[in-house]
Amino acid sequence: MSGNEIVVERDIWQWVLSSVMISDENQAQLNKWMNSEKLPTFNQIEKFSKDTRIPLGYFFLKTPPTEELKLLEYRTVNSTTTQNPSRDLFDTVRYMENVQEWMREHLVIGGADKVAFVGAVDPNNSVTSVATQMRQVLGLSKNWFEKVKTLDNSFKTLREAISNVGVIVMMNGIVGNNTRRYLNIEEFRAFTLIDEYAPLIFINSTDSKGGKIFSLLHEFVHIGVAHSSLYNAGQFDLPIVNPIETFCNAVTAEIIAPADVFNVKWQVKIGDASEKIAVLSNYFKCSQLVIARRAFDLKHINDSEYAIAAHEAKQGFAQKTNSGGGDYYRTQASRIDHRFLFALEASVREGRTLHSDAFRLTNTNRGTFDSLLMELRGER
Repeated sequence: MSGNEIVVERDIWQWVLSSVMISDENQAQLNKWMNSEKLPTFNQIEKFSKDTRIPLGYFFLKTPPTEELKLLEYRTVNSTTTQNPSRDLFDTVRYMENVQEWMREHLVIGGADKVAFVGAVDPNNSVTSVATQMRQVLGLSKNWFEKVKTLDNSFKTLREAISNVGVIVMMNGIVGNNTRRYLNIEEFRAFTLIDEYAPLIFINSTDSKGGKIFSLLHEFVHIGVAHSSLYNAGQFDLPIVNPIETFCNAVTAEIIAPADVFNVKWQVKIGDASEKIAVLSNYFKCSQLVIARRAFDLKHINDSEYAIAAHEAKQGFAQKTNSGGGDYYRTQASRIDHRFLFALEASVREGRTLHSDAFRLTNTNRGTFDSLLMELRGER
């Protein structure tokens, strides 16, 4: 063994295999190391650490670290991808847990009341009644979608309403500010961390506009049920056998496109099913896949028509990231919950939170933190 070679405990390699997905190239290299065909050099370990996002120090431990991602218990679909979560997902969840922990402590110290609707939904109630309950909580009328002009406006309206009732809504398409670490919607589209004081929703912004709208409402219903969620399915992807997921999907669809309104609109003679789906997607300000599924569930189209419509809708998805490019501060402002940021600013000003902690929780520094606040206030 040369002085530059590193001995990694076999238990550590076993832990790596069970913890993350590994590329074919790295797997071939790892097999050689585990079979003692050769030992890795420090530089090779460093590269492997960067590729897998596993902290470098872990490879020098005698026993595997204790890392648990409890949120995996709440995944929508039991998939191979989430059996071995990426470090991107792991680090994003940990970051959001830190945000939630700070906000909870801030609210409790300030004497805030618990968020009343956390756990207020009975999943045994009818989908229609729960959708009405959710709209009332958010201050939305039944035809709220008629008052917004675009998908962007729809998402903004819903996000502001959800934040205003006490939910932290965060969004990003990358890990922190690292533009080389994109969040993969094949792994997850959104997640929810339940808390009585600071419930949190995280949206993967690499999803389509319509996908983000559905995910946001879907996760909000999860808060009503008080059931944490790792949403790793597409809209209405099958098989979803968890009754809570089926319920949350149904309530979300009813909020987006109420059945009685949908039925009336579908009867208007505006062409074939495909054309109607496109027109109603524009009317309800949602994805065509949601409309196709509503048409199927309400028995306006049959199995084969739905399969065709769903395929066309998925083909039309423009899944491109909103994380990079454009104005830096505008991008940062879109990622962070404004209520959370202003609470953090007040705490710093009052001397209860260190500047360094504020910068860590917002991925900023002294200069960018103040500029971000100015962006939110419209002062830039």
